[in-house]
Amino acid sequence: MNVNVRKLEKEDIEKIIPLRIDLQIYDNKGDLGIEQKKLEDKTRYFLKNNMNQDLYMFGTFVDDKLVSICGFIIFKYFPQADDLSCKVAYITSVFTKEEYRGKGFQRKAFEECINFAKSLDIIRFKLSTKNPKAMNMYASNGFIDDVNAKKMKID
Repeated sequence: MNVNVRKLEKEDIEKIIPLRIDLQIYDNKGDLGIEQKKLEDKTRYFLKNNMNQDLYMFGTFVDDKLVSICGFIIFKYFPQADDLSCKVAYITSVFTKEEYRGKGFQRKAFEECINFAKSLDIIRFKLSTKNPKAMNMYASNGFIDDVNAKKMKID
């Protein structure tokens, strides 16, 4: 078995889309609530317009098959006394195909993703998840709970 982890490029978009869709199906308990093709098209458009600008994606390949993805989007904010970089990396799209889970493939992509963000002088990271196994991986990489976070969705 040949395992390779690398930063994904625009040429990889069509390989990323099925994993993003599977992630959405998983997160929505099997019900996307919209036509899958519409979500695929919007995902393709988003990737084409943001990859390697504010969005960076990483993937683990097993025998040249993309089995795991992880990325981050850079958000900018005002300078802070403890961080003058004015950037935070929001971790996104953390997903591994079901048959490849529990083998460390996600951890490899995740760590590559974090290391790349650090090379861009990013020292602040944020993410959200409900997955207990993912929470364990995040904690083992230094993530802590943020009790101050709030969110809102306008319908």
